[in-house]
Amino acid sequence: MSKPADGARILVIDDQVTTRYVFWRILTGAGYQVVEAETGADGLMKAMQMPDVIIADVNLPDMLGYDLVRRIRSNPSTSSIPVLQVSASFISNESKVQGLEGGADSYLTQPVEPTVLLAQIQALLRMRRAEALSHLSSWQWQTTFDALSDGLAVADSAGILVRVNRAFLQLLNLKYSEAQGKPLARVFESKFGIALDRLIETSETVQPMELSFGGLQFRARYDRILLDPLQDGGAILLLTDITHLRKLQETLKMTERLAATGRLAHIIAHEINNPLEALANLLYLVDADVALSAGSRGFVRQSLSELERISKITKQILAYHRESKQPIVARAQELVEGVLSMLYPAMIANQIELRSRFAGSRCVRVLPGEIRQAFGNLVSNAVDAMGGGTLRVSCFDAIDYPSERKGVRFLFSDTGSGIASETLSNIFDAFFTTKGMKGSGIGLWLTSEIIAKHGGRIRVRSRTEGPYRGSLFDIFLPEYDADRDSVAASIGATTVTAGTAETA
Repeated sequence: MSKPADGARILVIDDQVTTRYVFWRILTGAGYQVVEAETGADGLMKAMQMPDVIIADVNLPDMLGYDLVRRIRSNPSTSSIPVLQVSASFISNESKVQGLEGGADSYLTQPVEPTVLLAQIQALLRMRRAEALSHLSSWQWQTTFDALSDGLAVADSAGILVRVNRAFLQLLNLKYSEAQGKPLARVFESKFGIALDRLIETSETVQPMELSFGGLQFRARYDRILLDPLQDGGAILLLTDITHLRKLQETLKMTERLAATGRLAHIIAHEINNPLEALANLLYLVDADVALSAGSRGFVRQSLSELERISKITKQILAYHRESKQPIVARAQELVEGVLSMLYPAMIANQIELRSRFAGSRCVRVLPGEIRQAFGNLVSNAVDAMGGGTLRVSCFDAIDYPSERKGVRFLFSDTGSGIASETLSNIFDAFFTTKGMKGSGIGLWLTSEIIAKHGGRIRVRSRTEGPYRGSLFDIFLPEYDADRDSVAASIGATTVTAGTAETA
């Protein structure tokens, strides 16, 4: 006994009124909705309304049903609609074969028993629902496949790529046509310069192989798909981009080395400070000797001057590496001078002329270690960008006109190669670098975070051509307000205010 219909729409294409009426009675009696068409052209037009099943006569006045089915199948909009062909004239096996090979899903000869017709309709509806579910599952699987951030490629048992996701194409700079249907071994070797067999040999080990391509580093893993112990179902190649991880690891190592160097410099400066004071006192006593000749007195005073300069350097080293967990009020000029003193040897080594100008008297409330780190990043980047040239550093009292706050502006200007316009908007992004594996990509990001943490703002302008090429970093820090102490409150915040890092 047939199950009740679910209201599916059936398109009946037949030029005989009596035949259409019979079908209408049977189908509506079973709960189906029926749409009628007298000719093939009319049927093709009504097929665009997307019925659930089409019943088409073979012998139509304007075309044969075989041609009708081929045109339905050739249209992407209607190609998935099940078609049942019926005929009272074309009843031979050859006619049935022609109809099925032409695209019909089923073929019945008239007269048709109502139960047989309804059973066929239900079978076609089940088939369409199964196909729709299969298409949905395939679409969901492909969407998930493409959403993966790791590059994934699937090869068949012959080693031919049958499916790759979007990340795989992007990571290896491939077009779809350059991967799909191509041997996995050939694609792998063309990008990494080694045979796929080497990766396969290491696939059994605990540690996946690490490879590089186009400035990126990957962790590659190769796994076979076994349908059963005796049948090879293909293989999967998984590529994980570990470039940022490696940069972060290198940055952590470098940070640890710099911290160790800083601690050593702090210890040395601390230990030599007392002998320097003693030596200065002894020279002062010698200078007070009335019996000292004029020439010797000049040498003593020159020695005192050099000792004073050494003492100043040791005090700057001690101040630079002194940790402070709470913000303090500091003069803007002193913050910059400490950074320039520490990095001045690097400027000399790179034949860079330093021009500094300090004006103004305002103070800022900062974590000095963090601000020096931010300024140090900018000066170090400027040194790296110049093979000789001029570095101009200045600070002066100013007003931030967008917010109308009083504060101090710090300008760092170099005569280096400049930053390309297409990358300028990304320089404050974490792990973004134009130095390849030589750069960590966190220096400017960390600088912008520190400035934002202190309630300030950083902007950059750069030119890569012309006589005035180079980069200018403009930092504004608000003045310390003892009454409101708004900067101290912003330092305690854990979030970063949007728009604190800008390009102009």
